[in-house]
Amino acid sequence: MSSPYLSDDCIYCILKYLQDDRSTLFNCLLVNRLWCRETVPLLYKNPFNQLSYEYNKKSKIIFNFILCFDKAEILRFKNQLNQYNININDVNINDIIKEPLFEYSKYIEYYDYLVINRIIFFWFWEYLNIKEDHGIVREFILTFHQSNLRKSINIKQSIISFQFDYQDYNIKSIPQNFSNLKSLSLCDINLKPNKGEVLLKKFQKHSLVYIEFVAISFRDISFEYLIILYNLKYLNFYNCDGLSIDQCRILNFASFKLKELTIKSNIWNDKVTSSIIKYLGESLQKLYFHGDLTILIIEYLSLYCLNLNNLKITIEPEIAFSLIPYFKNLRIKISIQFFSDFQYTIFGFKHTILLKAFFENLPHHFETISLNINIHSVYLKIILNYIKKENNSLKFFGMGKLERVLNDEETKLLDQIRARGVSLIYFSSIYHECTPITYNLI
Repeated sequence: MSSPYLSDDCIYCILKYLQDDRSTLFNCLLVNRLWCRETVPLLYKNPFNQLSYEYNKKSKIIFNFILCFDKAEILRFKNQLNQYNININDVNINDIIKEPLFEYSKYIEYYDYLVINRIIFFWFWEYLNIKEDHGIVREFILTFHQSNLRKSINIKQSIISFQFDYQDYNIKSIPQNFSNLKSLSLCDINLKPNKGEVLLKKFQKHSLVYIEFVAISFRDISFEYLIILYNLKYLNFYNCDGLSIDQCRILNFASFKLKELTIKSNIWNDKVTSSIIKYLGESLQKLYFHGDLTILIIEYLSLYCLNLNNLKITIEPEIAFSLIPYFKNLRIKISIQFFSDFQYTIFGFKHTILLKAFFENLPHHFETISLNINIHSVYLKIILNYIKKENNSLKFFGMGKLERVLNDEETKLLDQIRARGVSLIYFSSIYHECTPITYNLI
């Protein structure tokens, strides 16, 4: 009786189902040549993932990619080792000149510079007892990125982040062939004039869907090469500075229709934030703002974000009463979330009045409202009064986690709220649902 036969397609489906189980995939490499050939691309989609505490795998992954160096890169590495008087035999450099079994770089879909640099730092320290600030480490990082990215034609998601003085290396090591790149995070990159434009030019305008700027200074940087990314749907600014109103005006000519916008902890005034909202707000479905909330920002949310489904705002406990009436004009269709430290601060009379003022000035059409407050009879009465308003649409209300037994009054109030069709949900579950996504294709 012949052995059961699995078609190539069937084997591929099995391996794809196992793609998140790396330990099993490593075992699949050993079945036969076919299984090995089909498994390697899955393992090397995101080869540097989950290597934080696995020294042997860190070392092996570095050696596997050194195998993919071309002859010039191998020679350069050997010369660097000689230049710094490092024993060549310590890294078996003569053994790695042989051809690799696979061109591992071409399978990479996720490329995080920061994670890879850390693995390289670890490798040099553990394997060669060389610290990360050594000259050969800096030179090797440049070679390593250039070698991989030159051959990486399938990268869909990249986080470009450098520390120390790699700024001149950054731009050189980024290839022109990121034609499949859909998600890009730029972290702590020096986007000074000309260099920033060169960087953004390298990415295909038709492919990018998500772009994130983290700790970027936009001083004298033009958005000219951002506005042509016509498929862009998700845009994040986090801990950035140096942006002016004049720089924002070009966003009025953006070719893309943004779905989600995050503006978090940036160092610029409310006029800059309001300008971004004005020029990009028309198509927005979800917005997350964390910073100093002002009347101007609320007004612009009301005027220019008419298609919002979800709005998440961080409100400080000391928010001015003068801001609260402006919430009446918000036109969010489904969900609004106020993230705050109210659970620690609403104890006194003043804060109870603040909470009451919030609900008195919130529109009636929200289906979901979330406030990080604990269950208390005073707060439940305020919520119940809001729900009793005519044409109220509330279906879900997020509150703090219950960590005690409710008293009779609180139980009765909760029953009345539920009787009106409102479900009380733990704040955290709504928090994660309403948080702008981290775009992930892997």
